[in-house]
Amino acid sequence: MIKPKFNYKELIKKMTEIKKLTKILLIVYAIIWFLFGTLLTFLYDMALNPEGWTNPYLPRMFGGVNYLSAIFAVLMLRKKEWEEIKMTFTYFLGLLLVTLIIEAAVLATLGSTFGASMVQTGSGTIILESVLLLLGIVSYIKQRS
Repeated sequence: MIKPKFNYKELIKKMTEIKKLTKILLIVYAIIWFLFGTLLTFLYDMALNPEGWTNPYLPRMFGGVNYLSAIFAVLMLRKKEWEEIKMTFTYFLGLLLVTLIIEAAVLATLGSTFGASMVQTGSGTIILESVLLLLGIVSYIKQRS
């Protein structure tokens, strides 16, 4: 008989519960991404397009990504163990990091051509994403310890 390479009982013992900070952060992620998904998908021309950009499809596609991320965050709240949500939580951190870099690059390169309201909106988004990313990293580190 072939023995498994690792002991399943030890693996079960190593599983850790999801901490309260992580659960609160998942709720905040779900709310923020649902709001951004709604703004980008349905209200883009009315609320977020003061400059009159002509490509409406990219923001709407990213709104769909935000909706999907909000759904994932809600589904992750139903899980009990950190190991069950670790990969998706890492995806959330990666998504925040990439969008933060893109937002900062767009504001740095095109900021001088934007109106005051667009610069203020972009700066607010960068601050919000920075705080969410920082809290996510802190939660991830605390979850591992």
